[in-house]
Amino acid sequence: MMEKPILILLAAAVISFVGSIQIGPVNITVIQTVLQRRFRDGLLVALGGCIPELFYAAAAVWTGMWLDQNPHIWRIMEWASVPALIMIGVFVLRSSQQTTSKTTAIANHSHVVKGFTLAIFNPQLFPYWLFILVQFQGYPPLKVQHPEEQIAFVAGAVLGAWGLLFGVAYLTGRYREQILQQLGQVNLTKALGWLFLGMAALQFFKLIH
Repeated sequence: MMEKPILILLAAAVISFVGSIQIGPVNITVIQTVLQRRFRDGLLVALGGCIPELFYAAAAVWTGMWLDQNPHIWRIMEWASVPALIMIGVFVLRSSQQTTSKTTAIANHSHVVKGFTLAIFNPQLFPYWLFILVQFQGYPPLKVQHPEEQIAFVAGAVLGAWGLLFGVAYLTGRYREQILQQLGQVNLTKALGWLFLGMAALQFFKLIH
């Protein structure tokens, strides 16, 4: 029989991979970066986009119960995500009209930061991993209790997201010309900015209802 931590890691990785398939800011930015720059830059965005998975999965494991007992703290975090998403959306829309030149070192750093920033303000990540953790607790082979099982759960969350984003970057680079032909004059940066504003609106309406 497979050891429990390995089973938890694999299950969390598959769930993370499937959950990352939905089109979101990080996915779009990875595609945009590979199309406009190069495959390596897209991987750096993907790397930055995976780091918040680690934070939020760990939060679900180690502080999820505390937040569940203090809903007012989570409520503040939910409301704080609305202006944060709006500011990011406006910034991205403004940047779509500007072109800048940077050194390779700064560019590499900014790609990782860009991916991290896009994902860290995703209001769905923490409740998503908290929900998954609760589901795991209902199945003895997946119940997360001991430190090695907690580490396996968090590692699986990160590995699944990285696998999906790596695949997105690879397929974009592999079929770059075909994708560019299909996109035509579509401004992905502007689309990304409006996506953030849409996410802020959805989050706001969810909170007031």
